[in-house]
Amino acid sequence: MPLVKLAAPLAVAGGLLWIVRALLGGGDGPLAGTLFVLGLACLLAAAALFGSSLVRSDALGMRVVVAVASALLALSLVEAFRPPGARWYDAFWGAVALVAGGVALLRRRGGPAAAPRSGAHAR
Repeated sequence: MPLVKLAAPLAVAGGLLWIVRALLGGGDGPLAGTLFVLGLACLLAAAALFGSSLVRSDALGMRVVVAVASALLALSLVEAFRPPGARWYDAFWGAVALVAGGVALLRRRGGPAAAPRSGAHAR
């Protein structure tokens, strides 16, 4: 199974963890901290796996660079605009990740793949 297929389930899991953290009241407790770190790890892994799928070459180095850059971009989007003391901020980003991952999962489970319209396999 290609690793990129794990991006959508990881995004859904990370989003759910952040939403559950907000529903439990957020805070700085050990459970809230664990949910935040696990959700962040899932979301960064999902962004990295998705980013690595954007490179069409077989150059492993290029895939790694784009994967790391995608994960850092996702992290910077979440952290750059964080207001002080906003409990629902992470839940908002969790909902965004949940919707994006859910849409990706639903699109993958759709009907049969369309036949290519051009190229060697278009026959």
